[in-house]
Amino acid sequence: MADMEDISAILGLLASGGEEKQGNDSGESTGGIFGDIDPEMLLRLVSVFSQLGERDRNTDLLLALKPHLRAENRPKVDNAVQIMKLITIMSALNDNNLFN
Repeated sequence: MADMEDISAILGLLASGGEEKQGNDSGESTGGIFGDIDPEMLLRLVSVFSQLGERDRNTDLLLALKPHLRAENRPKVDNAVQIMKLITIMSALNDNNLFN
């Protein structure tokens, strides 16, 4: 599992638009409590990742059909649900202008 420094570095990279910034020689951040992370960007990310726990009708349908499928096809439903979550997240990232 990633530790908080790794997560902070990833969020910082996202906030900077994907450009790595050259820090000072001591490696310390000088940007206050959030470092170089834009608080607005952080709020957008929180709203996007909060959608991970939400279920939609399509996911519910697939999960309801899963017990009625043959055993060898049930893992395909799990894969489809994961792909649908990924599509939802990508769409939410795009809607919140996190790709630009």
